[in-house]
Amino acid sequence: MPPAAALIFLTVAMDLGAFAQITFGPPSEHSTTPASPGWPLGRPHTRVTLNGLAICSDGTTLSIELADQRVIRFQLDEKTRYSRDTKPGSLASFHMADFVQVESEVDNKGFLLAHSVRFVREAAPSEMAEVFQSPELMQRWQANVLGASDLHPTEDDRALHLVSKPEPIRGFGPDGATGSRPSGLLGAIPPEAETSPAADDELISLTRQWVNDSFKKLPNFRAKQITSMFKSISKPVKWIPEEFVTAEVAYEDDGESYSDLHVGGKRLANAPAAADAAYMRSLDKAWSTGDFKTISHCVFSELPDSDFRKAGTEDFHGERLVRYEFAGPRSSSCIGVNFKSQITYPAYNGSMKVRARTGEILHVEMEASGIPAAFPLDRAERSIDFESVRIGSAQYLLPATAYWFGCFRSSYSCFLNRIDFRDYRRFEADSKVSFGNLPANHQ
Repeated sequence: MPPAAALIFLTVAMDLGAFAQITFGPPSEHSTTPASPGWPLGRPHTRVTLNGLAICSDGTTLSIELADQRVIRFQLDEKTRYSRDTKPGSLASFHMADFVQVESEVDNKGFLLAHSVRFVREAAPSEMAEVFQSPELMQRWQANVLGASDLHPTEDDRALHLVSKPEPIRGFGPDGATGSRPSGLLGAIPPEAETSPAADDELISLTRQWVNDSFKKLPNFRAKQITSMFKSISKPVKWIPEEFVTAEVAYEDDGESYSDLHVGGKRLANAPAAADAAYMRSLDKAWSTGDFKTISHCVFSELPDSDFRKAGTEDFHGERLVRYEFAGPRSSSCIGVNFKSQITYPAYNGSMKVRARTGEILHVEMEASGIPAAFPLDRAERSIDFESVRIGSAQYLLPATAYWFGCFRSSYSCFLNRIDFRDYRRFEADSKVSFGNLPANHQ
């Protein structure tokens, strides 16, 4: 997403009348009255001037939003004139949410044909937030030829840490139970972890060592992966359930494979016996892969200790957690955003919560930054919570719940995938284990 600082927003105090004005020109010989129920904007050839916020244009029409939230869609033709900053311009010189004045004329069918489009001023942050949630934009964003604009940071509430986290769409236990557990990050603390907290300047080094060592010890195992998919088109965000996908995920020799794929409870036809991550992404369902190892290993393989900045501490169930923030470069393999045929590998910002006693990572979250302006999404985030899981006689920190969150560019058309991992068991023995504190039917 281009830096918000690249745009200057002018906050203008105004009343309702200053936001959008309608001015009718003198009636022509074809128009006896400026307006009537059948001709609300006047008879044919009536001149109409409207002020409002530019929403979108497909090159042949231009939509603006008035103060009363009406959307006016003007017809454009080769005679339409454009001016910006008192100079002749083109349609491409305008940006979404520009405050514009459109001089138009009612045609023979009652539609408005734009004669001229004139830039008046840039949008205030609150006005831009209004445009970003317009249904007109969300329905026509793919064809929008107006320049992209970023929502002002103070108005942008499209963030994973600000939205609600829904429960799974439906149960996935043998009797339909969700298998939910008490909220929180921590699992049982192994007795050997009861040591003195590491010094802050040593903790990142300890965490790096833990990342490198712990995953070398991971056995081959299987788990159930359940992805619940939600969408929202409103501000504030309200999640609407769509469907759920279940799969058997196998971790073997540092790689992941997927089998027994079901979408909406129905077996996925023609699915391979053992699908890889590329196949899962091809399902076009914002799939999350690489949760067992890739994220933490990738971050530490790219960033030195000095790039991790302590951002605070918190107490959870009597244990001290340290929060670190970090940032990664563009073209990193740590985060990739895919939409149909388009893929981008943007820079990222992230944070993680670490046990002060052991250096173990309990929570990781990453947000894409610098997404190309032409890419369909302008927000992409993911997070993973880890919990203690016993496999055989050993205890491991493994993913419990992950989220994959994104929004289409310049809109409140957003999606959220909740990914739950359950029923961890050793690959060879197929012995079933579960997280602690689960309902009796999951023990």
